[in-house]
Amino acid sequence: MSAQALNIMLVDLFRSEEALTRYQQDPDVVTASYDLTAEERERLKAKDMGWLYTQGGVHPYILLQFAFAVRHDLGQYLQQLQAATGRGGAAH
Repeated sequence: MSAQALNIMLVDLFRSEEALTRYQQDPDVVTASYDLTAEERERLKAKDMGWLYTQGGVHPYILLQFAFAVRHDLGQYLQQLQAATGRGGAAH
């Protein structure tokens, strides 16, 4: 598992509309050009933001930019992060 490879790939996707379009059309082809594990590729396709953050080592800023780029529902994004980190609810 390489957090660096995940972070680089996600940055590449949100910096290039062409790369993002290729990813959305065929994520397997795009992810194959990065040194990712099968689990990392599957979690990316599933948009499992909580896992990508806690287990994949994706930087929070990069993860949020990726979520915006793929138009991931922000409510679901927050729920996934809260479930993965055990930090949920309103601040006290």
